[in-house]
Amino acid sequence: MRLSRVNHVGVLVSDLDGALQGFREHLGLPLEHTERYGGELDIAFLPCGDTQVELIRPLKETGDNADWLARNGPGIQHVAFEVDDLEAALEELAGRGVRVLGDAPRPGAGNTIIAFLEPEQFGGILVELCEPLGEAAG
Repeated sequence: MRLSRVNHVGVLVSDLDGALQGFREHLGLPLEHTERYGGELDIAFLPCGDTQVELIRPLKETGDNADWLARNGPGIQHVAFEVDDLEAALEELAGRGVRVLGDAPRPGAGNTIIAFLEPEQFGGILVELCEPLGEAAG
């Protein structure tokens, strides 16, 4: 398995507009596009060099992302590494005893397929693997 780059850093926020304003005005990051994901999240994509910042706002008051935000407050939730072949990467990781969270692979935001890996195997860090399927929607 070859990790080609950090694809994005996922940042959970309760105030998407305020976070966007800060990242755009203070850091000069452009807004590439926004996307509603699964009817549960609004995601704003801000490219930074060869990677992106994903600002993620839960739309519901309960669920994995909303619960994480309630426990931890706004902040980095996960780091996503890009792979060329997600299914092959998951097979290789399974051979190493790495566990996947939930259904995988599954459709992701930004025209990708994704898998989240069990955080306890990475010192408590939520790791996502993603495979781009082509140009991002937007």
